[in-house]
Amino acid sequence: MLFLKAAGRRLVLFSAVLLLVTFSTAKAWPLSGADVAIYNDTAYQYGGAWPQGLTAIKAALSYYGYTYEDITPDQLNAAANLNSLYRMIIFGGGWAGGYNTYVSTQGFNNIRSFVNNGGGYLGICAGAYFAASATLWREQVQSYTNYYDYPLKLFNGYGIGTIFEIIGWNVPTGCSTAITQSAAMTTVSIDTSVFPDVSPTLNILYFGGPFFVPFDSSQNITVVGRYKGGAGSNSQPAMIMFNYGGGKVFLTGPHPEVSFNNCSLWYDSSTWQLFHSAVKKLIGK
Repeated sequence: MLFLKAAGRRLVLFSAVLLLVTFSTAKAWPLSGADVAIYNDTAYQYGGAWPQGLTAIKAALSYYGYTYEDITPDQLNAAANLNSLYRMIIFGGGWAGGYNTYVSTQGFNNIRSFVNNGGGYLGICAGAYFAASATLWREQVQSYTNYYDYPLKLFNGYGIGTIFEIIGWNVPTGCSTAITQSAAMTTVSIDTSVFPDVSPTLNILYFGGPFFVPFDSSQNITVVGRYKGGAGSNSQPAMIMFNYGGGKVFLTGPHPEVSFNNCSLWYDSSTWQLFHSAVKKLIGK
């Protein structure tokens, strides 16, 4: 049970929500279909999905009246026609390397076909890296930059992180609960001509996500949000949206589904409104 309490523009996340979702060790169950498929590989060793993020995504979808269903890597790889089941798929935060471990070549084809045939793709943090053609990853100022060629390639460009001007990777948060390292709240400016129902400035969770640099102008990219502050991150694209065939893609480096401070996770109605606006753009509902 998810308990939400309105407090101004903040939705307080009660301790019951902080319990990790316990997933069956079974890697498949019959797919029924829903508005949204949520990729979930938490039952797989070294899977990439962040359980608290999945809980928050489901809470937000339920709050706005969307139906959803988990989809495992095995199911995604075997799905003949995702468009007959869903209107959108979400890859949340976590670790893109885990996603790339379990999604097969056929799975990548299934995702691309789904979006090309009118489906929506929403990628948050790791889910955004996963959708990019390549990732440039640098953990700290003094670190080497690592290059990763990712197979899905919905976005013809780089996902670049971590943004150490906000917080470097493996930097402690000072907390022993919720998130112990690599996370901080940051500020993002929103293009309200694209999302008129969203606050022009959001305080939002950064947890190692990318900014976005297209290879060229072959995709017509709309920059929905930009990081504010930090010498290397100021004005870099934090959120982008674009068409892919007959469908739409929304990628965000920071996390609109859950916020973090005082060593607690909680839900913020202003960032949830961004999440809702993105979903509406992707599936028109």
